[in-house]
Amino acid sequence: MKYIKIISFILIFTMAFSLAACSNEEKKEEKVNLDPIAMDSVVTSEGEPERVRIGFDVENYGEFVVETYSEHAPDTVNHFLELVDNGCYNGYTVEKINPGLAILSSDHSHELTSDSAAQFNNTVSGEFSANGRSNALKLDRYTLALNHIPSDYNSGMSQFMIFLSSNHDLDGKYAGFAKVVEGTQIIDKIAGVETDSSGRPVLPIVMKKVYIKR
Repeated sequence: MKYIKIISFILIFTMAFSLAACSNEEKKEEKVNLDPIAMDSVVTSEGEPERVRIGFDVENYGEFVVETYSEHAPDTVNHFLELVDNGCYNGYTVEKINPGLAILSSDHSHELTSDSAAQFNNTVSGEFSANGRSNALKLDRYTLALNHIPSDYNSGMSQFMIFLSSNHDLDGKYAGFAKVVEGTQIIDKIAGVETDSSGRPVLPIVMKKVYIKR
């Protein structure tokens, strides 16, 4: 009987030790599985380029939102954001609509008399391959690109285009810097308005307010 009690005690002790070891192993395993995920999240978050969103409040149409891509065209994005932040685009109109190609904004920088006029008249070096600059952003539908004089790649000021379809034949010739990420239906609606023979909307399309969404 004495021996039976001793053997039973040993068996119980062994089982308890095994259970504790399993419990510790599970905790250890749980930690190993979770830590890399947390670390990956931090690295991914820190590695993402800055994204700035700009709201365009268009009279009688509503608001659409664009997102900038500074990793592709940093100088163009900085120039554009400076103009937006100074309220330079408030009151801008759609100058021309080329169906299937792009919506072109107006450029009334020559009419400005305020302090913001200097910002409009600053030019930006064209950030695209034809000008010796790298820019991997494709000119897909709803992409924004800064316009420039065809013969002068460094003449971009305030006028921009919103592409209505993919125009990859223009990749490397214009600086794509942002995309419409909300309100694409507004772009489509504007693209279908009545225009005169030059492509100018018969009824003015006014950007009441263009602002950085903070």
